[in-house]
Amino acid sequence: MIRVGTTMAAGALVASLALSACSADGDGGYATSFDIAVSNATEPYSIPWLVGKDQGFFEDRGVTIGDIVPSKGGGTTIRNMLSGDLPIADVGFTSVLETQGSGADLTVVGGATQSVYGLDFYSLSSNADIEGINDISRWAYTNPQSVTQALTFILPQVAGATQPIERVSSGGVGEGVALLEAGDVDVAVVPPSVVAKTDKFRVAVSSADYLEKFQQSVITTTPEFAADNPDTVRAVVAGYAESVDHIRAHPDDAAQLYADYIGIDLEAAKTIVGKAVQYDNWGAGFNADAIEQAVQAQRVAMDTDDLEFCNLFHDDFLPDDVSDTLPDECK
Repeated sequence: MIRVGTTMAAGALVASLALSACSADGDGGYATSFDIAVSNATEPYSIPWLVGKDQGFFEDRGVTIGDIVPSKGGGTTIRNMLSGDLPIADVGFTSVLETQGSGADLTVVGGATQSVYGLDFYSLSSNADIEGINDISRWAYTNPQSVTQALTFILPQVAGATQPIERVSSGGVGEGVALLEAGDVDVAVVPPSVVAKTDKFRVAVSSADYLEKFQQSVITTTPEFAADNPDTVRAVVAGYAESVDHIRAHPDDAAQLYADYIGIDLEAAKTIVGKAVQYDNWGAGFNADAIEQAVQAQRVAMDTDDLEFCNLFHDDFLPDDVSDTLPDECK
């Protein structure tokens, strides 16, 4: 069994890239070895990467992925990737959109998380004043440019909530939970890994009740890395696609890997994986509906209709058997 990296500290973002040429593969390309950056790596985002490492889906294609390097979401992972420390990242799509507006050069080479499963907003179970979305006055999100920030705008709009809302940047998922426990905010994202361990939180807004599809994260690299290492990028995306298929066929095996990785009860992990499969949470391809909903959320969050995104997507690296659709405005 391939060893799964378990570096969990936020400081792991400074981990150095171990990118190196190895033996030539059968197609004349070169195998490479590097760490992969995954936003909020203790949550379901990491599961396809864990499965791919464990089953050898990346190594079978000549790529060795070392550690899964976590970040706190927002633009943190992108900044680290652009600095040259990590060549490929599974990063929040809204972060990519906002970074695009700042002139940073990124390429989206594959889909990743395409639902809002795992991004529910919770109140304290003891807070009887917060029963639903219309009761929320102080709403915590993780970081600027994050998916959770965009959700604090699009969810009230979709729900028709009209009360004034103060949006609070917590600095991370754990920090948001701390604000919630201190009574400083009404709701915050409490991830499945935390909910599995306690009954102190109650769902106030189930995001999937309002948004059926949503491109939470994408597989991203720089145009330079993609141009210099096209076979490597294709191998990573194809390995991810095979991992998603494997999770659907063997959810209990994926749950065992995830339970071991973050240290939760196996039954809780089975529930998390089962719900993720139910919501069609992962996909290596491009899904027009998921992308369109995420773009609309970011436009609401930024209060602008001027948001270019079509040029981000490059389907040259997608396997033939995955979805490859973009919103109509990209045609």
